[in-house]
Amino acid sequence: MQALSHAQQRLSGIAPNQRPRSSSLVVQAKKAGSSSSSSSRGAGEPVTYGADWYARTREAAKPRRTVREEMEYRRAANRAANNGRERKDLYTDNWDGSEYKGSQFNILTLLAALFLLTPVAGLVFAKLTYGTLWG
Repeated sequence: MQALSHAQQRLSGIAPNQRPRSSSLVVQAKKAGSSSSSSSRGAGEPVTYGADWYARTREAAKPRRTVREEMEYRRAANRAANNGRERKDLYTDNWDGSEYKGSQFNILTLLAALFLLTPVAGLVFAKLTYGTLWG
């Protein structure tokens, strides 16, 4: 490895009398009897983090199933737990299980009614009061 100048060592956080860290780190697990916590790894089995540790971690963290497969798995587990029957509280006018179906009335229909009915109500009021209150 090429020697770093004193300024480069200071900027990189390496003391002048220290060697730069290697790109690989080996962690040794404690023996089974030396710790009170349980571990799934065998005693003395080394854990290595090489240059591709990020890719291996991302690969291990990827979901095993898609969202649709997970939902189907949970629905099947729910049916098995409820003796093949669906729960009645999962079905309303707006919901079909975990899917939102909506309703005929929502905030958009309310706003549309307000914007249309306000001028119509004003015109009706004007027609009924023509000659009495104005004109």
